[in-house]
Amino acid sequence: MSPAETTEAILLRRVRFGESSCVLVWLSPVHGKIRTAAHGPTRGGKRARFHPDLFHQAEIQFAASRKSDLHTLREVRLIEAWGGLRGDYHGLLAASYFAELCDLLSEPGHAAPGLFDLLRRALGHLCGNAPTRRALEFFETEACRVLGFGHEGNALGAIEAHAGRVPATRRRLDRMLP
Repeated sequence: MSPAETTEAILLRRVRFGESSCVLVWLSPVHGKIRTAAHGPTRGGKRARFHPDLFHQAEIQFAASRKSDLHTLREVRLIEAWGGLRGDYHGLLAASYFAELCDLLSEPGHAAPGLFDLLRRALGHLCGNAPTRRALEFFETEACRVLGFGHEGNALGAIEAHAGRVPATRRRLDRMLP
């Protein structure tokens, strides 16, 4: 069995896998995007277990796979739940967009300390502030800057050129924000 690795991470995405498992996609400053298999988190049991939710910041321990980029999640310790996001639809939608963008722009095994810090700060900001078009544009511009690709005043265009698309959530936010 592979030795366990421990890192701080923010949960970007959850995908059910079978009846009692799921794949969790995390963003870590040290490892970039990390895909982990969590076995049994949806199964009811006698012991209460922590089930990470979207945008939770946690310290995770995982056993790295030698054969694929899907690792085994061993332990999760919650650091920040960003509870203020859960009560505001617009804030939750903006957080979803930021997470989708980080998922799209990050790579497994490539350190992303700047992107991780940007997402952490953005989630904290959204807990106490309504999202604005300015906040979206700031996030996109900063993402381009920390990842090192130029945007020449058009971060959204640079993201689309780099990744091939922009998450659909961005269009919904455009229609909703002043």
